[in-house]
Amino acid sequence: MRKPWPPPLLADSDSESSGDEEDLEPIIVESHEDPHLSSTGPPETGQVEDLFVEEEPSQDPVVIHAREYQLEMFEESLRRNIIVAMETGTGKTQVIQAELGKSISNKIVWFLAPTVALCEQQFKVLTSQIPAVQIKFLSGADGVDTWSNVRTWDDYLKNVRIVISTYQVLLDAICHAFVSIDRLSLIVFDEAHNCVGKHPGKKIMDRYREYKAASLPVPSILGLTASPIMRSELDGLERIEKTLDAICRSPTIHREELLSAVKRPDMCLAFYLPPGDVPWTSTMASLARVYHSLDIYQDPYIVRRRADKSERGRAELLRALEKRDTYTSRQMQSLLRKSMVIQQELGSWAADYFLSVTVTQFLESVKGNNTWFQEWGIEEKHYLAKALGTAEIPTPPPFEDDIAHTDISDKFKTLVQELSACTEGAMSIIFVREIATVAVLSHMLSVHPLMKDRFRIGTMIGANNRIGQKRDLGYIGKTSGYQDLDEFRKGRLNLLIATSVLEEGIDVPACNMVICFDKPDNLKAFIQRRGRARMRESKLLLLVGGPTCQLNEWTKLEEEMKNRYEEDMRQIQELAELESEKSEVKPLYIPTTGAKLDFDQAKSHLEHFCRSLSTRQHSQSQPYYIFEKRHLPWEDRAEIKATVLLPMSLPPELRRVESSGFWYSEKNASKDAAFQAFVAIYEAGLLNDNFMPLKDEILVGVETRAALTEAHQQWSPWTRIARAWDHPAEIYQRRLRLLDQEGDIICEFKASLPIKFPELSVIKIYWDKTTSWIIEAGEMEAVSMHDLSADQSPALIDLAYRHRRLIAKDTQQVLHFQSPTEEIPFQVLFGQKTIEEASFNNDTVIIRNSHGHPCFFEALLPYLDLALHVPSSLVDEPADQPWLVLKKWPRRRDFLHPFKEDPSSPPPKKPGQTAWPAYLCRVDSIDVPSVYFGTLIPSITHVVEVNLVAIELCETILKDVGFSDISLVITAISSPAANEASNYQRLEFLGDSILKMLTTATVTANHPLYPEGYLDAIKVNIVSNSRLYRSAIDTGLDKFIFTKKFTAAKWQPLYVEDLREAAGAETDEKRTMSTKTLADVIEALIGAAYLDGGMSKAMACLKIFIPEVKWLSLESACDALFKQTAISTELIAPLVPLEELLGYSFRNKNLLVEAATHSSFGLISSAGSCMERLEFLGDAVLDSIVVSLLWSHERELSQQEMHLLRTASVNADLLGFLGMEWSAEQEATNIVKKNKSAPTSPLTSPTLSSSSSSSTTTTPLPNPPSPSTTRPKPKVETQTTTARIPFFKFLRHVSAEMHAASSLATSRHAASRLPILAAIVNAQTYPWAALAALHIPKFFSDLFEAVLGAVWVDCGGCLDTCAHVAHRAGILPYLRRLLADAVDVLHPKNKLGELAAKRQLTVEYKVQARDSPAIHPPHVPADGSPGNETRDSDSELPRGDSGRELFCAIIIADEPIVEVGGGVSYEEIQTKAADAAYKILKERFEKEEVDAGKEVGEGIKEMAM
Repeated sequence: MRKPWPPPLLADSDSESSGDEEDLEPIIVESHEDPHLSSTGPPETGQVEDLFVEEEPSQDPVVIHAREYQLEMFEESLRRNIIVAMETGTGKTQVIQAELGKSISNKIVWFLAPTVALCEQQFKVLTSQIPAVQIKFLSGADGVDTWSNVRTWDDYLKNVRIVISTYQVLLDAICHAFVSIDRLSLIVFDEAHNCVGKHPGKKIMDRYREYKAASLPVPSILGLTASPIMRSELDGLERIEKTLDAICRSPTIHREELLSAVKRPDMCLAFYLPPGDVPWTSTMASLARVYHSLDIYQDPYIVRRRADKSERGRAELLRALEKRDTYTSRQMQSLLRKSMVIQQELGSWAADYFLSVTVTQFLESVKGNNTWFQEWGIEEKHYLAKALGTAEIPTPPPFEDDIAHTDISDKFKTLVQELSACTEGAMSIIFVREIATVAVLSHMLSVHPLMKDRFRIGTMIGANNRIGQKRDLGYIGKTSGYQDLDEFRKGRLNLLIATSVLEEGIDVPACNMVICFDKPDNLKAFIQRRGRARMRESKLLLLVGGPTCQLNEWTKLEEEMKNRYEEDMRQIQELAELESEKSEVKPLYIPTTGAKLDFDQAKSHLEHFCRSLSTRQHSQSQPYYIFEKRHLPWEDRAEIKATVLLPMSLPPELRRVESSGFWYSEKNASKDAAFQAFVAIYEAGLLNDNFMPLKDEILVGVETRAALTEAHQQWSPWTRIARAWDHPAEIYQRRLRLLDQEGDIICEFKASLPIKFPELSVIKIYWDKTTSWIIEAGEMEAVSMHDLSADQSPALIDLAYRHRRLIAKDTQQVLHFQSPTEEIPFQVLFGQKTIEEASFNNDTVIIRNSHGHPCFFEALLPYLDLALHVPSSLVDEPADQPWLVLKKWPRRRDFLHPFKEDPSSPPPKKPGQTAWPAYLCRVDSIDVPSVYFGTLIPSITHVVEVNLVAIELCETILKDVGFSDISLVITAISSPAANEASNYQRLEFLGDSILKMLTTATVTANHPLYPEGYLDAIKVNIVSNSRLYRSAIDTGLDKFIFTKKFTAAKWQPLYVEDLREAAGAETDEKRTMSTKTLADVIEALIGAAYLDGGMSKAMACLKIFIPEVKWLSLESACDALFKQTAISTELIAPLVPLEELLGYSFRNKNLLVEAATHSSFGLISSAGSCMERLEFLGDAVLDSIVVSLLWSHERELSQQEMHLLRTASVNADLLGFLGMEWSAEQEATNIVKKNKSAPTSPLTSPTLSSSSSSSTTTTPLPNPPSPSTTRPKPKVETQTTTARIPFFKFLRHVSAEMHAASSLATSRHAASRLPILAAIVNAQTYPWAALAALHIPKFFSDLFEAVLGAVWVDCGGCLDTCAHVAHRAGILPYLRRLLADAVDVLHPKNKLGELAAKRQLTVEYKVQARDSPAIHPPHVPADGSPGNETRDSDSELPRGDSGRELFCAIIIADEPIVEVGGGVSYEEIQTKAADAAYKILKERFEKEEVDAGKEVGEGIKEMAM
């Protein structure tokens, strides 16, 4: 047996064909029961039947047993690499089952099929046949092009024995060295005859041969095919064998069994009279006249290309004009050609019917603005609709009304005749070449009187329905996925009309009639079609238009091939083709990973890399190729050299790369240029050693965190302190004073520790709802153990908590308390005196009732006041004896938190005062303040513990930061759940901004060649919560985070002896903690470090938690960035007003040029850089400016307030709007006749105008004296105006789409700006909905952030200078007004949600895209701006589609509240709807409250009466 070893490979997607082969089309199945061909919805994916069940189809998997000839082929495959050549229907895939099932190695069998549909089919079969092993189906839908490292592939393939995929998936995986060769034991090539030319299967075998030549392990090879040649050429067999390093074999020993299984059909011919030269119908002639009268200069594509001044635009314009090649022109040509084919095949009536249905369908689609042609540009649709509207295309009479006099072809009549002769119960397939012919033929047969009751007809065609692919004008079929194929399999349909897509691979049940309506293109097609007729006594019928010997020739050729299989004699013949010229370009090979990229793969890999650079709207991410031709005198053909232009996101030296030499074809020249560019990009460090964009590698693991994680238990300082009490060198004390609300001392105690006593902040004590005290800690003193007074902690705790069943022990505790003035013996003073023995007249003593509960003395009564509350156990006590009025002692143990008032909670059932018989009570001789202090011991202990934990953190993990203010650290490590005096939320908000600024500046400076997409990926990897929480775990920070609320409910004294014993049995216990909390604490510590010592301490903190980054100070980063840009002191003229508008003069003018340059500008300039890196930087700068202002506000803002205000002041809608208002002024002059009024703008206010004149002055010009005989010349004068240039217009770009978006935004701005300005100046609510309705393109705000980033770099990182620019733009003035006037900045969606939540109501948003009430052709600017349907995101309507708009309905608690329309994006329409619903709901709730108040008032009046 051969040793099974496999070779490596890979590609960008699960491509279904190589670049040299025709695309293998997805499947669309149709049913034409409706004679009018009405349109239906989008296709649905159907189920694929078992390919290997050869008798009656079944929906359930079955176990298939191999026949003897199949086992023969299996035995042959064990001896060598073979290509199994057997007829369709013989179950050839069974040959591999034993190999797949018996393989005992832990290696992988990889099954390759040419299409996703075939992969799905094989996956279903193999999983049913070999259920004991893991089998996986891998396709592009799994996102394999984003699996950027070996670990991902290893995880996916773990324990997998069989993988099924398209060829391209495996090729890519091996080329990137993600799947190593030694992991494969067998590669199965299904439909192996496709592996020719530059097919991915051929490239896989190229790598196979390299390893074999190097004596390295290689896998076994098994090819499967019904026809080993693609065309009617014998030499095709030799090429396949050489490619797959295999011998083609068909069964010999069990040939009789094979032939009995094949069930070859009887082949016969049906002759028809060819139509000859048929004159065009009047409908066809009318359509031809429309086509020839089209004005190509009005074609939307030509209009856009004329407006595009780039090098690419000019080249495309010349090519389109020279060849009259535009999309609409091609569609018209295609429609005419299809009608001619249909006329020849089916007759003139069929051609007119086809054109009538096609044109009517298109015009109705444009008029109704439905989704049938939604991928078309809006201008193309209207342009072509206008032209077709002039054509004379009548509806032909119904075909079935008068067939005898209908002009139909003899070919169609012959087909009907043959179908009529079929036996009852026949299952038939008709193979047709043209898709349009399928649709029309199915219609004609479905209504034909002889056919409609006998045949149930369905269709199946190949169609390129990839996402974004435009629908052909001549496509009239309705799509229903695999539905008709399923119905045919189940026997519900008995006639299937199909294109060649049904020839190969797709599981089709056996038929007894296969009709070739058109002659098969080649031998392969002939064999595949014949294999579909595999019932017994089946027939293969060929319709031919005259005598032919083709059938006999094919039969003879096939027999000759079969003989050559068994003789094992081959001759090799190579055919040279233009696109097959041999490449001398050496592949790019990386020894460390084994990744290899050859000449033919470069273009797809380069495109993938460019797509990864940016996801920005309007970014130019696709490579573009320009070709240079030279004609040599000794050559008949030209040589071609290519230059590839890459996105402006890349450095200038990488943006324009030439091919290494000249080629005979543009295709190979472009491949060469792409290869050279890819090599340059790799050498520049923008790709990893697997040829994947670094961005993918950087983002591995980001945001994959779980919500919760296992963390260490809270670190406790008490075990260490317990040990320290054994042999203390010194004892450290602080005097704790309990002060009342007037500042008078209530009591005073010394607190002692064997370690340095932490410096405590003032402790706030909440004794009851009306009483609050404070505890102040004095200076620390050191005393010897000999001078230490006895520990009174046990006595104080016993006095305070004995009644709560807390049993105190008279033994040493970790925290000592001693009264400086009196002795408090343990359990001596409890209940010492009776009421009669005691002398008291105030509340300075403790009264204990008969249960031992401490109470405050209120009064001594000679007899019981019946109005007082008496406990139920005492109601029988005599009332005429002395009674005490007592006030209850607080039940709580936690005095660090104020009482929470809940207005909805009922009043307490038990009164605060109660009466007790005096004889049942006792008086403590200890004073009340001491018991007060004893009660506060759990709270004081907790505060000391918190400080000790923070100190330990500062002295260990945070040692290099050098915190001086420990209270900042306590705040930073206290989660909101811990309910400490302060929590980390505000510090986290500040730290997040500092982390963002430092990270952004550092990564931008450290990576001068990286595009913005890479920088953002690095930043995300650093600042992501997944990275930060892992750092908290790795550094041990999790041990110091407070997450549990202190309640003292289960508090117990901390005895030294108990802690000593527990120290020996310490276990590494865990707790569950939020990963978000862990990340937030790190950000809070960064904020705390910044407040404690500025940016230097913040960076020291960063280096602890993210040590792998080479951190730069802001000054160093800024200096590095300044040096990375070439210096220029000259500013290009168009940007001079922009510099004046900013109020800042650049040292390096190139920084401003870069900030104002969009990536699309790279199409006309290969110099300089685009704005993306500076915009990335400016976003962080703006965030820092805003956060700094919010943090320094006179009133301490909560984190939620700061978050809302920051969002309100830096969102893209506001920045875009201010960018349209903020304008530079330029003087403009006109010469006008004197005394004539010059035209003025309706907007003259310098505050409000965005593009108009704001002032006018006039200067008369002297006129020369005129002779008395001449007519006096009119006097003229100079009119001076001030023109305003909005900030956003300084953006340099060459994108027609951006120009169109800007024009639309300008129109919306002009119509809506005044109400928005009024809201910004005066309103008490933020204009969220109004700003969203403007739908301002994001590149408006990107420009401001890029300019701000340029200012930051140029000024040396001075935030004050940047803040000055933000002030001039209007951002900071508006933010200050939001703060000063307490403007409501909560978003309408949040406001609505909170309002509904108050009554526990649910809110539901329902968004739909609908037709507008009126449909008008879109406005096309004179400069050719396009109206193509583009999307900013998945949640946005197509741009330029004036006939569609978004509607949003809001449903609250199943009740529709409001519906609004006119939306362009989901966010905009939801904001508008939420705003309207909030106002409605608020008004309703207020009215209900008023009505309820009236009812209560009336009820009170009735009761009073």
